[in-house]
Amino acid sequence: MDGLTMPRTNPKTPVWQPYAHSLIKRLRIHHGVPTQDVREKSDLDHLFDAFDDSDTGEVVVTGQLFPSRYVPARDVLTAIRLAATLGGADAENEMRQSGALTVISDVAVEDLALLKDALSICLPRDQLTVVAPDITDGAVTKTGEDRFVRLIGECLDKIEPVLILLVRGIGLPKHLAAVAQKTCSMAQITQCVVVTYLGSSHLTDQAAACSNLRALLPKNDALAHLGANEICAALRAPDLGKALQQLSDMTRPEAPSTAPRLEDMTGDSPALAVARQLVADLILWREGKAGWQELSRSVLFFGPPGTGKTFLARAMGASAGISVVNASFGEWQAAGHLGDMLKAMRASFAAARALAPCILIIDEIDAVGSRSDDDRHANSYRMQVINCFLAEMDTIARKEGVIIVGTANHIERMDPAVLRAGRMDLKIHVPMPDAEALLAMLRAHLSEDLADADLRDLSHQAVGRSAADLDAAIRSARSDARHARKLLTLTMLRQHLGISTATVDENVIYRVAVHEAGHAIAGAALKFGAITNMQVTAVGGMILREPHMHHSLIGDVEAEITYSLAGRAAERLVFGEVSTGAGGHKNSDLAKATRWALEIETTYGLGSLGPVWHAKPEDVHLTNAHIRDKVRHRIDLAEKRAGKILGQNRDALEALARELARKRSLRAADIEPLLRDVSRRPEPKPVIPAEEATP
Repeated sequence: MDGLTMPRTNPKTPVWQPYAHSLIKRLRIHHGVPTQDVREKSDLDHLFDAFDDSDTGEVVVTGQLFPSRYVPARDVLTAIRLAATLGGADAENEMRQSGALTVISDVAVEDLALLKDALSICLPRDQLTVVAPDITDGAVTKTGEDRFVRLIGECLDKIEPVLILLVRGIGLPKHLAAVAQKTCSMAQITQCVVVTYLGSSHLTDQAAACSNLRALLPKNDALAHLGANEICAALRAPDLGKALQQLSDMTRPEAPSTAPRLEDMTGDSPALAVARQLVADLILWREGKAGWQELSRSVLFFGPPGTGKTFLARAMGASAGISVVNASFGEWQAAGHLGDMLKAMRASFAAARALAPCILIIDEIDAVGSRSDDDRHANSYRMQVINCFLAEMDTIARKEGVIIVGTANHIERMDPAVLRAGRMDLKIHVPMPDAEALLAMLRAHLSEDLADADLRDLSHQAVGRSAADLDAAIRSARSDARHARKLLTLTMLRQHLGISTATVDENVIYRVAVHEAGHAIAGAALKFGAITNMQVTAVGGMILREPHMHHSLIGDVEAEITYSLAGRAAERLVFGEVSTGAGGHKNSDLAKATRWALEIETTYGLGSLGPVWHAKPEDVHLTNAHIRDKVRHRIDLAEKRAGKILGQNRDALEALARELARKRSLRAADIEPLLRDVSRRPEPKPVIPAEEATP
C-alpha cells in the first residue's frame, strides 16, 4: 500500500497530510506491510517473509491478487482523522512534553475504540498516558463518567504527559479546561480526509490519475454524517468509479418527505404556534442570528390519543429542513430486557447528537413512569430506566443543534424530574380538534371531492373525533369509492366516522351545551381565566380555559369548587334535574370538586380540624364520618352558589348554550362576545355557620 504524495504547492492540500502519511507508515510497520522507504523491518516483517518465502511477501495467488498483509481500512481512516485533529508532527511533539495536558473532544462513541487503537500504534507509547471513558451498551454510564473523572485526577498527580479523549456529551471539569495546553475537536470526515484515504488504499494509482477527484466526492456536510464503517464499506470497491458511486449513493438525500409542513397547516392553536416559533428560532440559530442559549430546546405535546402530536412534531422537522430521529419508549422496550432497552435508548440519543442539527421525537414518553409510583413491582427496573433517561436528557442538553419533541397521553404519570425546565422547557396541551380544525383537515384532503358547505356541516358533526379518526375515515371512504367505482360521498365519510344524522338527539346535544355553558358563565362571573375553547358531542363536552393565578386562599379554593359544579347547577336550573354528566370518572367535575373540598379539610389546614395534614386524604374521607359531612356540606354550598350565579345570568347562559349546540364548537373569538354581559359583581356566597368554621 503506497502513499499518495500530492504536490505541496497545491493550495487544496491540507497542511496535516504529510503527518497523516507518517502515521499510516507506522500502521504499516506495525502490521508488517512493506513500504517504499522502510529501512528497518519489524519482527512481523521477518516472520511474514519466512512464511511467504519471498522477498516482498506482497501477494498470494488464488486466481486473483490479494495482499497477504494489509492495514485494516478503519485504522487507516482513523489515523488520517487523528492527523487532521492534531494538525502535524509539531503538535505531537508538544503533546509528549513533560507535564503536557492535551484534550481531544467530540469523539463519537463508535469511534472511541478505533481511536484508542490508532493512538496505541501511531504514537510512541512511552511516557504518554491516554485516558478515555469506558463504554457500556453503546454509551457512557454515570458510573463510567465518574470513574473517568477519577482517572484524570490520578494522572494529574504525575508529571507524565496526558491525552484525554472526551466522548460527545461529556464535558471537561472547569479546573482541567483552564490548564489544558491544547484542546482540539475530533476531525470530521471531509473531502480532504477521503482523498488522503484513497491515496493510501488499493485505489492509489486511480486516485492519483483522477484530476477532478474532489469534484466527484460528496460535499463535506454530507460526508460528516457518515461513520468509519460507512466510508470504508463504500470505498472498498475494485475500481475508483464504483467506489465513488457507492459513496454518492450512501450520501444521497432521501426522497422528499411526505410529512406535512407547518406552512401547510391552518389554525391558531397554542401547539401550532409553539411549533412554528421553535422552528423559526432554530432557523435563526442556523443563520447565526441567535445564540443556542437563547432558544427553547425542548417541548412536550400532551393530550388525548390521536390528536396529531407526532404529526405536528414531524411537520416541525420538515419545515426546519433538518434531520428527524424518531424514537419511542415502545420501540426501546421492544428491544428486549433492561440492558437491551437502555442500549436502544442511548443509541437514539447518540444518533440525534451525530445528526445535529436535528429534531429528536420521543413518542409515548409518559411510559418513562415516575419514581414516586406507589406500585413497588418492578421498582428497580423503573428506577434504572428513569435515571438513564434523565442522564441522556442532560447529556443532549449540552449539545447544540438538537431539539427534543416529546409526545404523551398522560402527563400526570411522568416523573417530575423529567418535566422540569431544562429537560422539558415547554409543556403544551393538544386537545381534540374543534370544528374549525376539522374543517381545515377536510378541506386539505377533500376540497376537490365535496362542496365546501358539505365539508363545513361534516366538521360540526365530527366534533369529538380525533385527527387520526378523520384520517382513517377519509382513507376508508376513498377505498369504498374505488371498489364501488363511484365518486366519494358525504354518506361514505359519515359512515366511517360513525355519524348518523337520523339518530342524533338534538336534545342531548343541547343538554351537554347547557352544562358546558354553565362552566363558562361561572368562570366569567368569578373572574377566572378566559375560556379559549368549547366543544360538545352527544357523549359529552369539553371546555378549556387559560390558567387562573390566585392567592390560594380558602375563598379561591371554594371558587374552584363552584366552577367545577357550575355545569351540574346549569342543568338543574334549565331542565329541573341533573344528569350523570358531572360525575363518573376520576377527572369528572364531581371528582375535582370532591378533591378540592377534601384537601381543605385534610391537607391545606383550612378546615374544621385546624392546621393538620394527612398523608392519605382518601382514607380519611372513607373512615371519618365527620370529614365526609364537612366535604358534602362544602360541595352543597358551592353548587347553590353556582346556581345563584347562573340564575342572575340565565339569558347569557341559554344564548351561549344555543350557539354551542348549533356549531358544536366555539373558539375564544366566538365565546368572548357571549360572555361580555355576564354579571361580574361579587355575589354573597353561602357562609359556613360559625360552629362549623375553622377554629
